[in-house]
Amino acid sequence: MKPAMSKVIAIIILIADVMLSAATLGLCYLAIINNYSGSLPFLTALIGMYQGATGYVLGKYMDKSKAENTKGGIIYDTAVNQDRDC
Repeated sequence: MKPAMSKVIAIIILIADVMLSAATLGLCYLAIINNYSGSLPFLTALIGMYQGATGYVLGKYMDKSKAENTKGGIIYDTAVNQDRDC
């Protein structure tokens, strides 16, 4: 079974976030051990941008998931659990 495109995009964003954050921290480390005397705001801002993009994409993915698990204004899991209580 092929996974949904939204799930593939969420996984790609998570992997890219980890890889880009690690690469950025690696550049910061290289700058520090090579006695770079400037500041690193542009590199550290990149990590924040990655995290912002990841948060946005995952938030939208969760909204989509919540909408798909709702039927007639009732959340599917809630309806299933109520049936079990009877």
